Order: sequence, then structure tokens, then C-alpha cells
Amino acid sequence: MLPSQEPRMPQVEALIVVCVPSDATGGYLVDHCLGSEFQGEYPLLQMSMGTQNRNITLHIQSSDSLQETVIEAADGLILILDGELGLDPASMSIWSKATDLSIPRHIGAVHVTNGRADFDELIAIATRVLEPDLMVRYLPIDSETDDTVVGQYDLLTADIHDCSTGFPVIRHGDPEHVALTSDRRDDLFEELAHAGLADDSLESHRQGLPVSIPSLVDAWSDEHIVSITALDNQVGVHILFEWMRTIPARWIPAVSRSHASTSVYEDASFIGIGIGHNIARVWGRFERGEALEVLCGELVEPITVECHTTGVLMANEIRFGCTVRPVGSDAEISVPRF
Repeated sequence: MLPSQEPRMPQVEALIVVCVPSDATGGYLVDHCLGSEFQGEYPLLQMSMGTQNRNITLHIQSSDSLQETVIEAADGLILILDGELGLDPASMSIWSKATDLSIPRHIGAVHVTNGRADFDELIAIATRVLEPDLMVRYLPIDSETDDTVVGQYDLLTADIHDCSTGFPVIRHGDPEHVALTSDRRDDLFEELAHAGLADDSLESHRQGLPVSIPSLVDAWSDEHIVSITALDNQVGVHILFEWMRTIPARWIPAVSRSHASTSVYEDASFIGIGIGHNIARVWGRFERGEALEVLCGELVEPITVECHTTGVLMANEIRFGCTVRPVGSDAEISVPRF
């Protein structure tokens, strides 16, 4: 079975792998960037506020310990660029793997005001080393009183996202904002027109006709577009939400039982599969304390869950490709093949 190639509504359980250059950066991300919308036990975080009935799990892992099979099973990848630490070779390798698999990708930038590299320098690094077609829609707005980020400026709509009160308040920017960013705005319009516009709109653009902002906003939702967002001081979390909400289903295991075979979409019971050492993706409702077992070949043994979200759980007994199920179930799950 291959990843889905057909347009689908986003699946209910989504796994977003977050690659960080170090555990210290991972801790900083949780404490200073994500905010109260995410809850759970590190390295698994769950959105506490659903986004259109979608449950999203973040699996945060340092680049030097992130398993390749976990990347393969992800619906999306967020790579964190740290302005203090820069870009490490392991993160570059993980990005290359996700690119080869056509996994939707996003770059999050931290320490953009108090690190050795600012946001523009991180953009230059990412464009040169990771993603030559990287698009920049949001520019961080620095505080006038200290080294913090207090908002985002939307180059596409010319809106200011003021996050100084703890949640985004969107208002239209002043004319001088448009004038100061006109070159970057023109670059974004041109890149976006070629990357995401429908054929008829692109042809109109090539003929010199203006393209509507709503058309460009719609084009921005294309899953193949890769962008970068500053996440310091929780100012970019709402932008990540929007990106994660639109990621399509791509990793769809099959479920076999004694009486039928189906996919995890149609099987309503709790079921899971190991995607790496000690970690499994799961579907269906899992009640804390429920007795679970793992099926590896012909071996069946009980497992003890260490931490979990609605879509992922961790336990020492889990290995790649093993089925996780309630004790007594006859279900067996098959990993998609790439």
C-alpha cells in the first residue's frame, strides 16, 4: 500500500514530527513558543483546542535521534531553525528525507531576536541549504522595548497580526508598511502565482493582468508550498495551526481481521502500528488504563503505555511494524510501503 495520492479531507488523527537541533531547543520551543494550546508529556504534545474536529499530535525529537521510520509515517514535518545554534547536518539529512517523500514541510524559527542569526539570516540559510523555493509570507514584528517578537506582518494581505495580548488581533497595516515591504511583497506574489495558482489565473498573470489577493490566499494553501515562520513568544502558533489544519492524509495503513479487511479510516475500534522503536501511531479511542497488547509476527505480549495522545502512544515493547491492539482483539495492521 502506498501513501494516498488522491485529494482527501484531512484525517482525524494527524502526526506532525518536529525536528529540533537539540533537547535544549525542544524545551525552549515548548516553554516559549507553543503556548497553552498544546498539552501532554514531552516529547508528545496534543492540541488541547481542536482545529475543525482534527486531533493533532506533535512528536518533538532532536535531529540526531529522530528515526527515519517515524519521518516516513508522519503527515507533516516542522524543522526548527535555532538562531543561536544554526543548522546541523542531521537536520539537513532529515529535511532531505522528507523532501524525497513529498511530506508537507514547514520551518519554524526560534531565537530570532536574541540569537547569533536573525530572521533574515535564517531565511538565507534555509534557502541556500534546505529549500531553494522557500516562500516568506510572515515577517516577525519586534518589540520596541525589549528583545521579543510581538506580532507578524502578513506580506500577502498587508495585515498586522498583533500578538502582544497573548492571542492574535488582526488589523490592516499602515501604508508605510506596504511601501517598506513592497519588494518582498512583489517577490512573494510572483513566486506564489507560479507555485499555486490555477492555470487560468496563472495565464492571466502572465498576460500582465492583476491577480486577486483572495486567489493568492487560496494558492497559499497548496500542500507543496514550503514557508518559514518565526515562533518566538508564541506569535506564530496560529499560523502553524492553519498549516496543520490543511495537511492531507498521506499514511493510511490497512487493517485485517478474521472477517474483513479495511483501512484505519473505516475501522472504528482502537488500533495502532509501530512506526519506530517505542512509538506507535494509533486510531480510535483509547481509554487510559485499558489493557493493550502488541503483535510482532506470531509473538503477542502485553504492553505498558508510558505516554500517549489521541493519535500516538509510546511504550518500551513497541517495534516498527508491530500491531498495537486491545487484549483479545484479532486485528492486524499493515504499514504502507513507499
